[in-house]
Amino acid sequence: MRMRTIRVVVAAGMLAGLGCTVLPLASETPLAVTPVTLSPGEERAIDHVFIVTDASGTMYEQKTFPKAKALSQSFVDALPEKDVAARSETYNAGSVGFGGDARTALALQAFDRAALREAVDQVQVMGRIDGGGGYTPIEDVLGEIGAQLDAKSGRAAIVVFSDGEPDDVVAALDAAIALSSSHADGVCYHAVQVGNAPVGAQFLRTLSEVSSPCGSFRSAGEVSTGVQLASFTKSVMLGVPAMGRTPGVAANACDGMTLHSVGFAFDRAEIRTDAMGFLDQAAAQLKGCPDVKLNVEGHTDSRGPEDYNQSLSERRAASVVNYLVNQGIDAKRLMPSGVGESQPLDESGTAAGFQRNRRVEMEAR
Repeated sequence: MRMRTIRVVVAAGMLAGLGCTVLPLASETPLAVTPVTLSPGEERAIDHVFIVTDASGTMYEQKTFPKAKALSQSFVDALPEKDVAARSETYNAGSVGFGGDARTALALQAFDRAALREAVDQVQVMGRIDGGGGYTPIEDVLGEIGAQLDAKSGRAAIVVFSDGEPDDVVAALDAAIALSSSHADGVCYHAVQVGNAPVGAQFLRTLSEVSSPCGSFRSAGEVSTGVQLASFTKSVMLGVPAMGRTPGVAANACDGMTLHSVGFAFDRAEIRTDAMGFLDQAAAQLKGCPDVKLNVEGHTDSRGPEDYNQSLSERRAASVVNYLVNQGIDAKRLMPSGVGESQPLDESGTAAGFQRNRRVEMEAR
């Protein structure tokens, strides 16, 4: 996805609007999957789902585009039906295939599998790959999705199939954080890396952590079978990642954990919807270890006066404690405190760094 110069030799296809020809890549057959079903007690938690397919120059150069498209098609086929148990009646879907300034998109609308699949079927390699340098402005795509979510309620999932090499990593993460912060009911980023560049994996993993703890990252190899793809799709729609964990989050609340951002937007102490499922899980674990007591410590990023940040960190810790108490945890087991901006995890001064520093740490005592 970074700007590269390549030569294209013969052609049978044309890049939209550019008049340049490219040698077409062999298509890949989507996985054989059927709509996932939910088990008793499970509910669809996602109200809006976007499928983002990277169709930019490096996806062509590295011959990874067919895999990304096939996985996007498979994901559509595996999405649950409209009549499954759900937390709300809202069930919308949209898609974006992109490369450079070109798009093949279906605007967010009531879930229609046929229309969604048709939109993904039409995605082809886009953007300049004729030596002029292609580019992939993921920040623009996220901004366009944000505009569609504007004024809408309900939790959103953005599923990205990409090599993970944006032209501007900082701009892309800033856009992801801005979207996550502006949509009050939560945005979960799920990234599937089609390719094996370490820098791509690093970016996509960081993108998934913007929505910690509901986001996820995996390689294409981890969703290479129908069973794996269906499990991934189900986890997305349930609002929890099926594989892996956000780095820094303990497997069991009884051992303590770090809740990166825990749904906190800049200058806010309220717990957002995207963190509630994880805190519900923490409460369930804590009920299994009734003798364990926890220090609950709030943190902020470095923006704003120190005294204000100290107060904000204390309010964040109190929000987590109150939530857990409302889930049945004895308040005497939880000791809230705040340390303001004094203990940053990331001193890069970037938007992603600020996001990582907005956290609550729980430590067994």
